[in-house]
Amino acid sequence: MAAAACLHYGTPASIKIQQKQQPTRNWMMMQGLRRGNDVEKHKAIAIYTPHEGGYEGRYLNRLRYLGYYFLDLSARGLGDPETTLTKVYPVCPAHVGKQPIARWYFPPEVDYRLAALPPSAKGLVVWIIEAKVLSKSELQFLALLPTLRPKVRVIAECGNWRKFMWKPLKEIAGLTQEGAA
Repeated sequence: MAAAACLHYGTPASIKIQQKQQPTRNWMMMQGLRRGNDVEKHKAIAIYTPHEGGYEGRYLNRLRYLGYYFLDLSARGLGDPETTLTKVYPVCPAHVGKQPIARWYFPPEVDYRLAALPPSAKGLVVWIIEAKVLSKSELQFLALLPTLRPKVRVIAECGNWRKFMWKPLKEIAGLTQEGAA
């Protein structure tokens, strides 16, 4: 009889298991609003995540529920952030020697994505991974980017920490006054 019970998938009818109530979407929205308001308030933040990961994705999903769209970039291949994000910039592909030297022009990444946003979007989040390799002047530009483009928010992964934490990017870039706080 026990062997026959093992062949059935699921639980026997005699055992009643209470399923754990899944959190409602409203609960998830309320949890996301807390950090979503931080992005709205500071407009550019530096995040520090644990090494094991996963926290970035959950935070990204919370912001996606709030209506943001994302532009994911790596700081290592970014070049000059001001040129890449806000100006038309040339790219010279490598040539083997017998090919003519070519130059291609790409549109500004942020303006191109802002033009493609649907009208219902809350804004564009420029998510920069490995931002710890950026110089102070590059971080300062990223901190000031939301003032140049009002619908843009910036999240820069500036390192790792034992728990998920964030700071305003202006504070990390040295744009705030020490005595004013």
